[in-house]
Amino acid sequence: MYYNSEDYCLVLGGGGAKGVYHIGVWQALQEMGIPVGAFLGTSIGAVIAAFLAQGSGKSLERLRQEIRVDNVINLPAGFEKDGELSIGLHTIPGIPDLLASIVSNRGLDTEPFRRLIGDNFDEDALRKGGKDFGVVTIDVTNLKPREVFLEDMEYGKVVDYIMASSAFPGFKNPQIDGAAFVDGGIYDNIPYAMARKRGYRRIIVSDLSGMGRTRKPQIDGCTTIYIKNSIDMGWVLDMNRDFLNAFMLLGYLDTMRTFGRLVGYSYFLKPDEESENAYAPSPSIPFSRKPQYMCYDRRRLLVALECAASILNVERVHAYSYGELETAILKSASATEDKIARVVDTSREGIITLMKGLKETILDGVFTECPYYYYRLVRALFQPSSSGILKRALEKLNPELPIGAAWIASHVSERPVATPAFSAKGTE
Repeated sequence: MYYNSEDYCLVLGGGGAKGVYHIGVWQALQEMGIPVGAFLGTSIGAVIAAFLAQGSGKSLERLRQEIRVDNVINLPAGFEKDGELSIGLHTIPGIPDLLASIVSNRGLDTEPFRRLIGDNFDEDALRKGGKDFGVVTIDVTNLKPREVFLEDMEYGKVVDYIMASSAFPGFKNPQIDGAAFVDGGIYDNIPYAMARKRGYRRIIVSDLSGMGRTRKPQIDGCTTIYIKNSIDMGWVLDMNRDFLNAFMLLGYLDTMRTFGRLVGYSYFLKPDEESENAYAPSPSIPFSRKPQYMCYDRRRLLVALECAASILNVERVHAYSYGELETAILKSASATEDKIARVVDTSREGIITLMKGLKETILDGVFTECPYYYYRLVRALFQPSSSGILKRALEKLNPELPIGAAWIASHVSERPVATPAFSAKGTE
């Protein structure tokens, strides 16, 4: 086994199709020149770990491009559309065939996934590459977990162990030497303890927030860098190509932010000390009302941009410069102001109905538009003496509103509203 005390051990968690996140993490680590000498994984983490330890980025990219539901499980006709799982009235005729397959295989047949891995995997390259590799699975025969390293896997059986680690409950249980196995995530979805027992003291964890048991890591005496998806996206069998691309990019962005190459809270910003130093905020922006999670941050421009972007629901999975995020905010704010002007341009009866619906929406906390939209409607439709409860309700749910709305007001002209504000009394 190759081992360099300066290298990191990369621990990859399980999470089905969301495993593309690990690819983004790896891209960022490579770009930063972070040395990694070991790859341990559970479930989809085991799959990605094997390809990374093999050392072939091209093979991993082919695997990513070919991920689609019909390349993972065998399904009757009609259950797949454009690479995604499709279930509806049109699949009812195929249910008997699906149930027969599940009974025959004692679970969903994952032979397509085995072929997909086998067609892109090179066991010789893995064994000659000198990188440490291990997986977690569970032996169904005796219900005992197994932490298996490459030297414990007989030649020709590495794919078997990868499949054993990633046999999600409900999938067919892979067999190795007469024993059946199931997904290692049931025992330890993030095999950090496995890395510690192996002797690693420099560890990077990539956590997908996947289903399974996640044990609390014992980090004493160890350098641990923990990367976790900052946005909840998709589910284990979400094979939508746009989702896969976005979640992989999120892995890259989260990693770059974790290592300080990007900054921000909800957004990913390139550090810009020059813009921060040059920023002269409007006195109307209430920086004393920062959200709690920003309360000690002295970067006033970053705080203002983050708050404004958050209340407008500006796209998050993107690396922005300060100027690029400001442009995106102004574009979204202008479009929202136009929409508000159209909404309130109606009859008195329509306005009263709108006000009633607005109150119910805010007090119920069920929103279909961005927070800024509702905040501006309250200002446009209600007298100041009547709007306090609604504004406080919105600010409680969205603490970014005071600073974000003030920043937007100092940069975007609010559209004139033709209908005068009514008293809330008429909406009771």
